[in-house]
Parts: sequence; C-alpha cells; structure tokens
Amino acid sequence: MAQGRLGPRVIIAGTSSGVGKTTVATTILASLHHSGVRVAPAKVGPDFIDPTYHELACGRRGRTLDTFLLGKGAIAPALFDISRNADITIIEGVMGLFDGTLMKRDDPVGDLGIDTKLTSGSTAEVAALTQTPVILILDATATSSSLAAVVEGFSNFSTQVKIAGLVINNYGSASHLELIKSSMKHLNTEIVGAIPRGAVPSWRSRHLGLIPVIEDSDALALSIGKLRDHIGPLIDLDKIFQIAKSAPAITVAHPQEKHLSPKTTIAVAGGRAFSFIYPENINALEKAGANIAYFDPLDDVALPEGTRGLFIGGGFPEIFSDRLSLNLPLNREVKKAIDAGLPTWAECGGLMWLSNRVDSAKMVGAIPTDITMSKHLTLGYAKANTTGNNCLSEKGEAIYGHEFHYSLSCPAGQDITLRTREGTKKEGFASESLFASYLHIHLGSQQQLADRFVSKCI
Repeated sequence: MAQGRLGPRVIIAGTSSGVGKTTVATTILASLHHSGVRVAPAKVGPDFIDPTYHELACGRRGRTLDTFLLGKGAIAPALFDISRNADITIIEGVMGLFDGTLMKRDDPVGDLGIDTKLTSGSTAEVAALTQTPVILILDATATSSSLAAVVEGFSNFSTQVKIAGLVINNYGSASHLELIKSSMKHLNTEIVGAIPRGAVPSWRSRHLGLIPVIEDSDALALSIGKLRDHIGPLIDLDKIFQIAKSAPAITVAHPQEKHLSPKTTIAVAGGRAFSFIYPENINALEKAGANIAYFDPLDDVALPEGTRGLFIGGGFPEIFSDRLSLNLPLNREVKKAIDAGLPTWAECGGLMWLSNRVDSAKMVGAIPTDITMSKHLTLGYAKANTTGNNCLSEKGEAIYGHEFHYSLSCPAGQDITLRTREGTKKEGFASESLFASYLHIHLGSQQQLADRFVSKCI
C-alpha cells in the first residue's frame, strides 16, 4: 500500500434535496476551471448524471463517494485517487446533509469512530470520514431569519461535521437578504454566496432526473457557460478556496493500481441509450485484463470484432425503444451470442434491452421477460446474492448496489435475492454465462466481481 495526503477540499451540501446543490457545485467547478485552477469533482451517493455535468464543467470525470456501495474504508482512498493532481476538490453532496439510508454495508473496518448520529450513506458521514469542511446551501424561499436557527442546528448536530460557509439561494430582494444576514451575525459561519430568486435558468429534466450530457452536450455546455458567467460572480471563490485549504492534510493509504495485460475483449454498450456506467467499473474490468470495445446499440449493426464478453449498463432504453427495436441485425446477433453462452452482465437498462419487449417495442429477446413502464419508482440500496454460481459472482457472495427504475419485468426472475430497506425479494436472471437484473453495481471496492467476469470471458 502506498500513502498520500488529501489536499484542499470542500463539500457542497444542502439542507434538503432541491435547494440547488448541483447548480452551485457545477458553477463553482466551471468558474474555477475557467480561471485556470486544476479542480477535481466528486459526488456523494450513487448518482450517474450529476458527475457528467461536473465533467462538462471542469474537464475531469469525478469519483463516486458512497459508503454503502464502497464501504467506509474505501472513501478516503477514492477521494485521494481523484484529487491527487488537483489544486482543489469540490464534492457535491446528496439529499440533505444528514440524510441517508437504513441500509448498512457489512464493513470489515468497522465504524472508524464515526459519530453514531450520522446516518449511513449521508453526506455528513463522508464529511466526517474525510474531515472535509462543508458549505451549506440554504433555500430562502418563504423564510428569512428562521434560516439562522437552521444553520445553528446543523452546525451543532455533530462535532465531526464542520459547517464552514453558507450559500443563500432564492432570496427575494435586497432587504430580504439583509434580514437573513442580520439574523446570522451571531453565528461563526460566513456567507460565501447569495443567489437571487429567478437568476438560475431551469435545468431540463426527465423522470430519472437531469438529462444525460451525452444526449445534448453542446446545449448543456452553453448552459453551464451561462451558469459560470451569471451565477459564478455571486459566489466568492476566494473564500471557498480558503475553506478548502482549512481541511487537514490527512494521510491516506491507497493501493497501487496494477493493470493486467489485455487478454480478452469485452463489448460495452454506450451511446445515448446506455450512458449509466460508473467509470470505476470500466477501470476494474481493465485491471482484470479486459480490452474494452464500445458500441452503440442505436447505430452499430454488429458487436465489436473479437467480442468475448458483453456488459450493458443502465440508461434510457425506453426513450429510444423504437430505434432499438429497428436495429434487427445487432439484436439478432446479440440474441444468438447470448443463447450460445456469451458471458453477459446487464443491469437495469441492459436488462430491458435484452428482454422480449419494452411495452410494445420488440427488444433482443435473449431474456424471457417483458418490460412494462410504470409510474412507480423503485429506488434504494440493495445487498444481493445469487442462488447459484454465475458469471459475476459465486453462490451466496455479497454484491452491493442500488435500484433506480420506473419499470417492471414480468416474470421478474428468481435467481437473485435482494435485501432492501423494504424487505427481501427475489428477481433477476443469473447463470454461468449471465447476470441480468435491475441492480446497478459499483465495482470500486468489489474488484473480485470484475476478476470473475473477465475470467469467464477468456
């Protein structure tokens, strides 16, 4: 194990979801990058889309910092990995600062002395694990002096979480902002930004959140440029840098990565329909000896030459279902290859594409299930294991992931046991050559799954 030190860093957190975390974090990233600062992004939680906005803003793809997906002991090394060549790291939080999950990971390192009041999976837990100061975003809509009480409560909740700065969002007038500032004079927390109501352009959204960058990168780049030009001046970047530099330069032990020479080719679905893939998963496959060959199921009529394995992540196949159904040459080849035993790992959108159909649109037909879009959201972490050995895991081996979908499969499958906050259920399809389910898996601390999958593809 090598050792390194965490440098300047800050967490952009909120009192709740919807207060403007992504807007503020993206603005700061874009502004710092535009001024020539080497800035690294990171995201608390299992999000796929926000990190792509961060990348568009600063030119660097960040890391996922999620204590359920990675385990507490892997958070600081992951943060060091992305920040080692940066002047500052900006970490966007998830939900409200102290919001988390009832799900807990079986973590061999224990609780690492973290305050028991800090909920598992919360931004506050990551702040405590990495000793990172927090800039708290407050929504001033329909309130004023009460925000001081909110800040005081957040600041005093845990000694392991330091609220070092505030951003006031959606204030209504100069007098409204002055009243808020006046009520906070007794607090030892500086306001580092104030954004008036109506100043931020609306982000386009869809049923799973923001539209992925890959679908309209040029327009989104222009939007981020407007954020930088119009919202950036309302945030004091110098003060944010000072707060980031106040974070202790703690020593982190981290593994020295060694990549095996490529020994097999794994085709990875990409493009607009399948953009939900953690970069850490690709890295894990490459470390195990995979040569990654990307293809786009919307446009490519054949799998990449030399394909010995197939990985299909999540995305929005339902949005593009008609086009996917028309790509008959690829669909036929994929079905034939899977039927013949091609090792295949498909999650969420990948499961949908390999099914018989999504609503009325015919899909690949390699998995005997039909997908129906629903108004019900299935959301949350899950600990999974399979009833038998398969191409990704051994029987009974723990797999950590999360679900996030508005569709149902019928039949659901019976090969994977999922333990969630709602209880236990069986669903998914697994065999010696297949692992397909709604579960999004992060391989940041599950390298053994990548090793097994690549070994099946040789």
